[in-house]
Amino acid sequence: MNTKKLIVLGVFGLMTLTFSSFKVEENVDKTIESVEYQNGLIVYATYMGMDGDGYAFEKKAKNGKVVSFTFHHIEEAALKKYDLKSDALKGSLFKITFNKDDNFTEDTSDDKNTITDLEKS
Repeated sequence: MNTKKLIVLGVFGLMTLTFSSFKVEENVDKTIESVEYQNGLIVYATYMGMDGDGYAFEKKAKNGKVVSFTFHHIEEAALKKYDLKSDALKGSLFKITFNKDDNFTEDTSDDKNTITDLEKS
């Protein structure tokens, strides 16, 4: 009888220790904030030319719609590869490697997406 009680008490103690070791994250926003900046993203898109102070590209999405986007920042090494100010490259397909930062505030909506490398496809 004592052995049975000791086994039940041991199992109960083991379960208590196991379940108490799980930690519930109270603030999920902390995790989301840490992944807002992403390095080395790649997209294949067609160069459409200069748009104001940025470089405009278009890509056809999986649903068939055309997605337009503009990069306002480009690293010097990537800019030296191709003369993007020239009209000769309009309509050319590029492999664009970029860093993405979606940290917007109400005061400023300036994106920090930066082209780090360009390759003509």
